[in-house]
Amino acid sequence: MITIVPGATIAAMNLDYLKTYLLLVKMGSFSAVAKKLSISQPAVSFQIQRLEQDLGIRLLNRSQKRITLTEAGKSLLSFAQTVRHEEGRLLQDIEHLRDDVGGELRVAASTAPGELIIPALVGEFISCHPAVRAQILVMGSMAVITGVHDGSYEVGICGMPPNAEYGLQSFKVSGDEIVLIVSPQHRLATRDSVSFADIEGEPFIQREAASGTQRSVESLLAKAGYSIGHLVPRLTVGSSQAVISAVEAGAGIAFVSDLAASKATNLGTVRSLTITGLNLRRGFYCIYHAECLSSRLLQEFVSFVKERVGGQ
Repeated sequence: MITIVPGATIAAMNLDYLKTYLLLVKMGSFSAVAKKLSISQPAVSFQIQRLEQDLGIRLLNRSQKRITLTEAGKSLLSFAQTVRHEEGRLLQDIEHLRDDVGGELRVAASTAPGELIIPALVGEFISCHPAVRAQILVMGSMAVITGVHDGSYEVGICGMPPNAEYGLQSFKVSGDEIVLIVSPQHRLATRDSVSFADIEGEPFIQREAASGTQRSVESLLAKAGYSIGHLVPRLTVGSSQAVISAVEAGAGIAFVSDLAASKATNLGTVRSLTITGLNLRRGFYCIYHAECLSSRLLQEFVSFVKERVGGQ
């Protein structure tokens, strides 16, 4: 139990300060919480001090290198978690009483689905629910996973399923094939398929390490007994379109999503080739926190996506 001095009252506690306290316990750093909340570190300290003043008792041991909780701090943590849970239930009940689905939906997406799949899907969703505002933020697959994990985004679509350690739910949205592209002037441009030996030593254009495409290429090649290290990295870029532009300019060859390359191959500015004996198919996955489904907006969106793609 929390011991409260005469005159202190739980009713006086600020719910936002309780949320800050929960975040501090989770992250273990005043500076990390300040960055997460986009406020100053002194502002975080002020909120915790006000909680201590309202309760009339010390919550944290600050003399050690790492933040630890006093017994009262542990009791408040349990109380704050209960309040957060009950607040979520209240908001869920209120949401279900509303006729219209509304609110702001933040969708993180890796490059290929973010540019080619999600805009139409989200566009159709907000057409069905005019009270919804949506943001689509395009980034690498690992950034999508970590962003959904830490709560920066409600839902994500990326080219790799999250590892179990992230505690996220996922389902397959669609499939894709990774293809090799070369410029029309390249020595291999007249062929439809090549062996891996044909491209060893070729100047290679690659995505950044956090890219789902890059990780998929490395993993799929390794499963087939090949190493991407046999290619000569010349240029690393941050998007599929940048990869395609570099190949069009003759800077090298590259592996890229077939979806992303389809426009350039149709225009004839690049040639798409397959690698003999290699299966470079991968999936795109919708990821989210199971507990976030307490939000009606997220419930509706996840159900909408599953309905459109068949919940593969």
